[in-house]
Amino acid sequence: ASRTVTASCGSVGGMPAQYANRKPIFVANHVRAQTQVMLRRVQDSKSSSSRRSAKMHATIASTTDVDAPTKQSVVSGLEALTERAKQASEVPIQAVILDLDGGILDYEGPSNECLNEALAKYNKSGNVGVNWDLHSKIMGLRTQEMAEVILDSNRLLDRVDPDNFIKRYYEFMEEKYDKLTLLDGAEDLITNLKSKGFPIALATSSSRESLDRKMSNHKHIMDMFDVVITGDDAMVHFGKKSTEMFTLAAERMGADPKRVLVLDDSPMAVWSAKAAGMYVCSIPDQRFTQDYSNGGPDFQVTSMKEFAKLEGLVHEALKLPNAENLPKAEFNDMPITVGFGTDLIHTAQDGSLTCDDKITQAVDAGYRLIDTATKYESEADVGRALKDAMSRGMKREDFYVVTKVWVNDMGYSSAIESVEKSLRRLQLDYVDLVLIHWPGPAPGKPEAQQFGWENKAKRTLTWRALEEMVRRGKVKSIGVANWTIRHLKETLSIAEISPTVNQVEMHPYYTRDRLLDFSNNHGIKLMGYSPFGRGRLNIINDPVMGEIGEKYGKSGAQVILKWMVQRGVVPLPRASSENRIKQNYDIFDFDLTPEEVKTIDALNGDKRSCSIDCHSIP
Repeated sequence: ASRTVTASCGSVGGMPAQYANRKPIFVANHVRAQTQVMLRRVQDSKSSSSRRSAKMHATIASTTDVDAPTKQSVVSGLEALTERAKQASEVPIQAVILDLDGGILDYEGPSNECLNEALAKYNKSGNVGVNWDLHSKIMGLRTQEMAEVILDSNRLLDRVDPDNFIKRYYEFMEEKYDKLTLLDGAEDLITNLKSKGFPIALATSSSRESLDRKMSNHKHIMDMFDVVITGDDAMVHFGKKSTEMFTLAAERMGADPKRVLVLDDSPMAVWSAKAAGMYVCSIPDQRFTQDYSNGGPDFQVTSMKEFAKLEGLVHEALKLPNAENLPKAEFNDMPITVGFGTDLIHTAQDGSLTCDDKITQAVDAGYRLIDTATKYESEADVGRALKDAMSRGMKREDFYVVTKVWVNDMGYSSAIESVEKSLRRLQLDYVDLVLIHWPGPAPGKPEAQQFGWENKAKRTLTWRALEEMVRRGKVKSIGVANWTIRHLKETLSIAEISPTVNQVEMHPYYTRDRLLDFSNNHGIKLMGYSPFGRGRLNIINDPVMGEIGEKYGKSGAQVILKWMVQRGVVPLPRASSENRIKQNYDIFDFDLTPEEVKTIDALNGDKRSCSIDCHSIP
């Protein structure tokens, strides 16, 4: 039986309405995301495919109770779910990637039948009583875990080997491979995409042999694909498509990943495609709910037949981004001044871990750019100090506030939550600049184990989250910290809102000339932390600083800060004494000569004071 999707699925709190009141009876936490497996009892003898079709037909009536309004996409047959999709006046797409099982073929009905047949083999009473609506690749669960869930729920786990159960399931499923039917509207979609010049790729975690068997009756469809990527061609994770698989498909079509539309019904595939920077459209599937820890899909199919018309989908000519011709930031209002760093200045006289007084002293000395971060644990202090300043007549727009997302919060929903928490601690409606604190955990650190090969995917998902916060009006500019040129090229290649700032270690012994040149060429400003080398390198006492400082009546520290400002870099000195706080800001009454700037530049020896080398982060 074919599967038809025809009605709008309203959403509640970011989750489609049909799942809003459903509680999972099994939750699995994996390295990547939280998985919710929905299990339901059989209601009638109809196939899951026909029930699903009927349910989707009836959804219009049920969505009248949904409080949060949904917004129809500019593309026919799709509902916009994320702000990225809702705010798009058009959706320019260079290429399309389609899923096999559940995207082209009706896989749900046969899969359910085989699961129940496998269960019946071990349930001697013959009364299984549950339609599990699961298959071996559901939600990214490992095959072993899926089997354990099903067997345990049937009270069979203590006497049935999960491996034997899955083996039995596959034996039944393979018998149905050459009987699989196309989804209703799938052939029209592929034909129309082809006629309008869209390159099309088929991506499946199935082997090439399995693909040939599944599509044995639909070879005319296979002939329309420009690229076919199988589990034999790219890495597969827990039986699901990987980011590598989607990236490989885009590369073989010559398409820019952020101009590729992916149609898939698997939450793990949605995660992987979004991590590749692509637009993702989900096909509603009763077998599972979408995993919203990755932000969920950008779109959801409300009618495959309507979507097949491709109204509102703009065909953009292929234009692969060139690493030497990456986009420039279009918006960057960060002032080139001396900022006040709030890391490690919790030195209140009463012994409490607060630094309100230091920030207030900095504000009174003239500082207007305040740098904080979740990791510094100083956001609340900054919030109180700013509130005090505004109570004394200053305005919010007088300040430029910077905060950061820590590595443990990298990811889509976790990064959004991190920014929301920062805003609450800062007591602000918006923040001027949010940075991703590091490209990933430093090698050798305990946190590194939770990322492994996923660093690139995490960076992309985190960047998508920051772009979302800009669209929501919570953040004015977004950027990065401790990014190398390699990391910047990666982010620029997938960014829809380009990074405006990169905060890195910089001082006369570590001038970062190549990074500064690259950043200037792409509209990215640099902020420099540890301008004095954290005291470990004794830079302020270098004879060059002393000689230049004596000429202007300034300290070595003031000479260094002036050197950075004249290079177009925002220095972020830390200070705990009121006298040093004032002295660090008192640099705007003199200028270094070009020769003096070059003399300081020549001191470079690529000496870091930070123990972490950002170049070592994959």
